[in-house]
Formats: sequence, C-alpha cells, structure tokens
Amino acid sequence: MNFKKGDKVKFLNEDDHGTVTRVTGDGMVYVLNSDDFEVPVLARELILDPDAMPAQKNPTKPAPEPQPESRAEGSRRIVLHNSTPKKPKKDTVELLAAFVPADGKPVDKCDLEFYLVNDSEYNMCYNYLRPIVGRPGYLSAMGVLEPDTKEYIETFRRSDIGEVGGVKLQLLTYREGDTTPRKPLEAEVKMHAPKFYQESYYKDNDFFDGKAYIVNVFENKEMDEALRSLKDGKVQHKDADDKQLKSQKPQRLPEKVVVDLHLTEIIDDEAGMSPKDMLDYQMKVFREKLDECIADAHVKKVVFIHGKGNGSLKLELRKCLDRNYKRCQYQDASFEEYGGGATLVYVK
Repeated sequence: MNFKKGDKVKFLNEDDHGTVTRVTGDGMVYVLNSDDFEVPVLARELILDPDAMPAQKNPTKPAPEPQPESRAEGSRRIVLHNSTPKKPKKDTVELLAAFVPADGKPVDKCDLEFYLVNDSEYNMCYNYLRPIVGRPGYLSAMGVLEPDTKEYIETFRRSDIGEVGGVKLQLLTYREGDTTPRKPLEAEVKMHAPKFYQESYYKDNDFFDGKAYIVNVFENKEMDEALRSLKDGKVQHKDADDKQLKSQKPQRLPEKVVVDLHLTEIIDDEAGMSPKDMLDYQMKVFREKLDECIADAHVKKVVFIHGKGNGSLKLELRKCLDRNYKRCQYQDASFEEYGGGATLVYVK
C-alpha cells in the first residue's frame, strides 16, 4: 500500500495509531504516534485508519509528494525534540556532535550512538559523511535539523571507532523570515579511540538523560566577532587581565596527569609539516609536559596518549625515557581505559 504525508494510520503489530510525516524511497514510513514521537515503520506493518477514512476523502489541502532521502548504512533516523525550555533568540550557529553509550553499558565496553544536536535558532541543512571501514569511499546521510532538536544518525561499533578516524559535516543554515545570505560551513569531528574509552569525557548535559561525550562543531558567529575584535584592536582590559593572571597562584596538578599527544590536541594546524616535523613536535611537547610533572611534587604518574598508528611515537617516547629519564619507570597504560595506545610513566 502506498502512503503519503498526512495519512492517518494504525500499526498492525501494536495497539497504536498516528499520522504519516514522511515516506522515504526505501519503503520506510515515518509516523508521529500517539505519544508525539516520530518512529520509522515498514509500510507493510501499517494500514489506513478506518475511523479517519471520511476525513481523508476530502482533504482541505493536498499533501506534497515526499522525496527519497539518502541515509548512512544501518542508521535509523529519529527526530527527538528537546524537552528543555526554548532559549531566547541568539544570533549563533551551534551544532553539537554527541556520542552516547548504547544500552547503558560502561564506556569502555559499549558501542556509541551518534547524534547531531541543533542548539540554536537556525534551521540546518546538513550532509554527514563517514569513511567506510575497510574500503575507499564515504557513507552519506542528509537531512534538515530544526531549531532546538537532536537527531540520531548511526551507531558506531566499539571496534570500529579507531578505524573510522572522524566524520565530516557540511552545513547550510537559514532562519524563517531572514533572507540574509549565509556561507556554507564545513568541519570534521575527529575520533581518537583513547578518548572514547575514558569516563571523564562523558558529562551530564541538557540533551540526554544520561552522560554523553559532546563536541561543539560550529560556533561561527561568536568566533567571527572575536576575530574582528582582534583585527580592529578592540581587545579591552588586557593589562588588567595580565596583572590578574600574574597575581594568581599556579594551580597544583593532580596526582595523575593525562597528556594527549595526538597532533589535533596539541597544534591548531599541521598543514605543511612533514612526518619528521610532526614527530619532533610531539616529542617536544612530551619532554615539556614530563619536565613540568617531575617539577611538581604532587604529581606521581603521567599517562601519555600516543595512539597505536605505526608505533613510531611510542618507540621514540620510550627511547627518550630510557636515555634521558632513567629515574622514571614506565609501562603500558590500562588497556580498558586507553585501548593499548598509551604509556604510564611513574615520576615519583
């Protein structure tokens, strides 16, 4: 049976009813059920609601023909409106990428559900691109995020997180009644496996019932204004801020310090750097951080996250410890926390 937007339907496999919101080219029908949730259902599992048939014979306005949508492999797309009160209007574009532990399991043992969260007053037309694990090419998902909504994209298997490496996002934004042209936005969300195994990265938030690891993808308006202020020389109270910083006492480091040596964490732009330049810079940061922790009497151990990769950074790091830091003992850091991509150094 062919369904169209606006049809009143009943579910064959459960005692519920709703209204069709859209139909995709793969035979999936999206229905707003009696609990006001949009759920995907196979067309063969629905029938037209007999109680609503008279109303459908004389519709006041023909429903537009829905268009097929491209989806990422294995994704189930559900739009969930944020239950928190709507914020006052603000001229910012804020798209969040959220990783939520599946099935409530510990983060070092679970798969991760990936969501996009529109925490702004703009509508967002997005194109989501994810590398295909094991072969060239990308999987793509496209859609529109309404203001203050979140949308499930797909679930990452724990074993694939390190292989994926990251996802790309392309974005066009608009606001109802605003005809001001806006430039398209593009960004990449990096996915370094060790981060996803650490409980400390998952925080309580306003968008999910449980903890989630949330990355802010776009905040372009505020960043543009900050850059313009710098260019125009409009930075105020710099001298006062400098004096305040100098007067503050340095904060004591914790007993266990974690240092992520991935280039994306320690440098803004690696363009133009050769592999040797990258390794030299990572080793420079390693020595600086280790010296800092040795000088702090409170620090007892440091975890250096170097990842797996080809093993060159791990090898160089340990050669440096054997040669220049003979008093420091080291070992592989917890596999459950860091996935075999980190070294634990005892400095005291």
